[in-house]
Amino acid sequence: MSDDTFTESAPTLKFGTVSAVDEETMRVRVRLPDLDNLRTDWLPVGVRKSKDDKDYWLPDIGEHVAVLLDGNGEDGVVLCAIYSEADAVPVKSRDKWHRRFKDGTTIEYDRSTHKLSISCVGDIELASATHISLKAPRIDLN
Repeated sequence: MSDDTFTESAPTLKFGTVSAVDEETMRVRVRLPDLDNLRTDWLPVGVRKSKDDKDYWLPDIGEHVAVLLDGNGEDGVVLCAIYSEADAVPVKSRDKWHRRFKDGTTIEYDRSTHKLSISCVGDIELASATHISLKAPRIDLN
C-alpha cells in the first residue's frame, strides 16, 4: 500500500452540529460548517455499552458534536457531544461527576466531600422486585 492510498482512506475528525435525530436507530445527521455546511449521512452515536447492558442517550438537535468520518466522508460515527461557547460546562471541578437535565433536574457526586446529591423537579420512583434498604446513622423524613 502506498502512502498516498493510506492518506486518502485515513479517517478524519470533524466538528459539527446535529441537524436530525432518528430515535429508533439511535443515529443522527450532522452539519459540518468547515465543509460548506455539508450534511452527513445517518451516523450511529457512540455509546458506552450496547450488548448485555445498554446505554441510550441521543444528542439534541443543534448540539455540538465530534464526528469521526472515513476518508471519503461517507461513513463514520458520532464520538461525543462537546462543550462550546454557546453551551458552557455546568460545573468546574475535577472532583465532580455531574448530570443536568433540560428540566433542571440534577444528579451530582462530589468525590472530595463524598456527597451524592439528587435534585428532581418532578416525582422520584424507586422500585424493587425484592427489598429496599436505607442505612445511615440518621435518616430524616419530612
